[in-house]
Amino acid sequence: QFSFAEKWEHPQNTEVLGALDLGGASTQITFQPGVTIEEKNTSVFFRLYGTNYSLYTHSYLCYGQTQALKMLLAALHQGSPTPQQISHPCYPKGYQENVTTADLYDSPCVHAPSTPSPAQVLTVTGTGDPAECSTAIQKLFDFSCGANRTCGFNRVYQPPVRGQFFAFAGFYYTFRFLNLTSQQSLSDVNSTVQTFCKKNWAELVETFPQEKGYLHTYCSVAIYILTLLLDGYKFDAHTWSSIRFSQQAANMDIGWTLGFMLNLTNMIPTEALEHVKGHQPSLWAGAVSFIVL
Repeated sequence: QFSFAEKWEHPQNTEVLGALDLGGASTQITFQPGVTIEEKNTSVFFRLYGTNYSLYTHSYLCYGQTQALKMLLAALHQGSPTPQQISHPCYPKGYQENVTTADLYDSPCVHAPSTPSPAQVLTVTGTGDPAECSTAIQKLFDFSCGANRTCGFNRVYQPPVRGQFFAFAGFYYTFRFLNLTSQQSLSDVNSTVQTFCKKNWAELVETFPQEKGYLHTYCSVAIYILTLLLDGYKFDAHTWSSIRFSQQAANMDIGWTLGFMLNLTNMIPTEALEHVKGHQPSLWAGAVSFIVL
C-alpha cells in the first residue's frame, strides 16, 4: 500500500501468499518458506515496491495438464496388450475416441516407442475406474527423495509448504466445473471427484450438454490435480485448507502475465527522480530570497 510518507510499503501483519499455477505444458509452485532455501537454483530474490522477498520457486516442464494427459495416454498405450486398443480408466465408461500415433507422439514430453507407425489409428475406450486412474497417474511421477532431504517430485528439492496459497489457471477451471472452489475439506473434494469419475458417458452428456468438448477429461484432470498437490507438492489434510482456488485477487484476474508485469516493476526506482532544475541550488536560493524581498 502507498503510505502517508509517500512510499510503497508492505503492510504490517499481512502475509505473503503462495502461488500454484497449472498451464497446458508446465506447472509452477512459488511460496515464502519458513526455512533457509538449501538449493540456490530454486531460490529467487524478489524486490517489489521497495520490499525484499526471498522465495522458493520451481517450474515443472511437461507437467501441465495437456502434456500430462498426453503422457498418461502414451503410457496406457505402451502398456496395452493390444497395440491398437487403449483402455483408459480415467475416461468415463461408454466414451470412445480415435487418435493417431502421430498426434499422440508429437510432443517432446512423450517418449515414443522405438518404431511407432505415424499413420496407425488407436481406439481409446473409457472404463471409468477412478482407483485405476489414480494408479496410472501416479506412475507419471517420481516421488522418491534423497536421504536427509525434502523434495516435491522427480527429486526436485522443495521445503515444506507454508502459508496460504492461491491456485489458479487449470487448478481453478477444473475445480470450478466440479463446484469445489468454496474451500471444501479434502474429504469432500475426494468424495466429489470419486462420484463424478464413476458416472458413465451418457449420463455426463445428459447432465452437461454444453461441456462436450472437454467433458471426458475432467475426471483425469481432477485426479491429476489431487495427485500433484498431495503427493507432488506434499499438501495434506491439514494444509489443504490453506489453498484457495480462485481466478481473481482484489478484483483482478490472476495469471502469469500479471506476474510478469509485476516483476518488471522491479526496474522502476523505488524513489521518485528529482525534478530537473536549470540552475544550481545556490542560484535558486538567491532567486527565492530576491523575490521575497
